[in-house]
Amino acid sequence: MSLGIVWEGLIKAYDSLVNKGAKVCPIAHTYITGHIGVLINKNGEFLCAKVPDVKGELLSVPCTDESGRRTGGDHPHLLHDNLCYVAPYGKSEKRHKAYLEQLKEYTECNPGDLFANVIYSYVKTGNILHDLKDILQKVEFNIPTEKLNVVFCVYGLDNEGVDIDWTKYYLSTLPKNGVCYATGELDYIPSGYPACITSPPGKERLFLKDSGVGYIASQKIIHALQYFAYAAENASRVEAETHVRDYAAGRISQEDLKNWIDKEYPGKWNHFISLLESTD
Repeated sequence: MSLGIVWEGLIKAYDSLVNKGAKVCPIAHTYITGHIGVLINKNGEFLCAKVPDVKGELLSVPCTDESGRRTGGDHPHLLHDNLCYVAPYGKSEKRHKAYLEQLKEYTECNPGDLFANVIYSYVKTGNILHDLKDILQKVEFNIPTEKLNVVFCVYGLDNEGVDIDWTKYYLSTLPKNGVCYATGELDYIPSGYPACITSPPGKERLFLKDSGVGYIASQKIIHALQYFAYAAENASRVEAETHVRDYAAGRISQEDLKNWIDKEYPGKWNHFISLLESTD
């Protein structure tokens, strides 16, 4: 079987996942694990911050070609990123400056993207380190502070990290500088490609530098593989743990939990509830 047929199959698989409403990573997005969630209102004012109850959830966040494959350097994601990008923290001032400049340019070009504009209104105040002071002082993380991923939420908006307006805008800025090896269509041909194909911390790469695969095709192929390799399983685990936590805290009834189990895991309710009750 030729690589061309494999690529075509993965591209079709990605499009099918999108059409079915699966939580597959969008184009011009990448996966990160959120360590701190920051909630702001629509005026860009800080409301609260917390560490997620469910650990290890993978979130799709908007990125650039460069930031999506970075192993160093000063290439920021658009909205959600390491603390050293979203705040003036750490040794490299360039990172926070680059983050603000990129987000400012985007919001000026896209005033209709309320999610991004509200986040920019907040981060440009420079108050984030003050607002996160208690968490940074009281919570022990197992990674360097500057590498903590900060994820923003806007009260009243339901973006869950994703920003499809960014996808449309970013693709419009990329020059069609070649013919995609996978599709035979004109596309932007990047000089490199993301890693983390079979696991979130992995460094394996599907495409070598200058492989000639277009940006759109490579994003679909890589995100389809990531979905099948680990993202779908991660989403299922997080959703299940969230339901169990909500049930234990009295936020949902046993009937609500049973309805969800019956829908997602038919025939497993008796086994599930017996396991849950045995841990009480």
